[in-house]
Amino acid sequence: MNLLYRFWHTADNQTAQSFSFALSAGDIRLWQMPSIAEKMQVLEAAIGQAQYAGGRFEIQQGERRRVAIKRSVQAERRQLNCPPPSVWMPVQEARLGRVGWVAGNGGLISNLKVWENVTLPLWFHAPYETVETEQRLRFWLTSLGQKPASFAELMAAPPANLALWQKKLVGLLRALVQMPRVLIIDAEVFEAVSAELAQHWIKSLDTFAQQARVVLVLTDKATLLPWRKIEGDERDAISR
Repeated sequence: MNLLYRFWHTADNQTAQSFSFALSAGDIRLWQMPSIAEKMQVLEAAIGQAQYAGGRFEIQQGERRRVAIKRSVQAERRQLNCPPPSVWMPVQEARLGRVGWVAGNGGLISNLKVWENVTLPLWFHAPYETVETEQRLRFWLTSLGQKPASFAELMAAPPANLALWQKKLVGLLRALVQMPRVLIIDAEVFEAVSAELAQHWIKSLDTFAQQARVVLVLTDKATLLPWRKIEGDERDAISR
């Protein structure tokens, strides 16, 4: 089990809503908050922008560096058969680009066209050739239910000219092309969009998670979204 992301509940154990859980590569989970305010607090903490009084979010950083020491042949063989120790860090300390997120309304920058909204964050985290960027855009736009004939017009549009569902689509697109290890989504992004379009978006997130990624969807209300809910303490699933 390749754990990538986890939450440790640190508030009073008597709190009614007590959760500790870990997410592995390929997981998509749904976490329902008691209110919009709580959802936004958790979202900010989950992406590393704030602290959360109810607990801490951590991300897997990979193998520890090992100190070179002399080992017998038998010890070396035993070491090869053991999984490497893991390193967990607070999300606030993770490298930029490890955790991405999608706001409920898309979260676009109003004075940038769609192309710039999508590509500038991608190019900020890593250098990409224009051809590779366009390939990524085409792949995810198609996956999100858009026809190739509409790509150029959408990319050239300012956010003010977009319908709300288009702003949400672009917000999803921007996150998907960056391929963060962990993607946090405000479930509001699925509201006020057609059922057909929502199904395309759901399938796109399934495809994304299958590429050794994690998706955590936050909501403040009951939802028909298909992913398994986090319902209670899953502390036993967490590997320290």
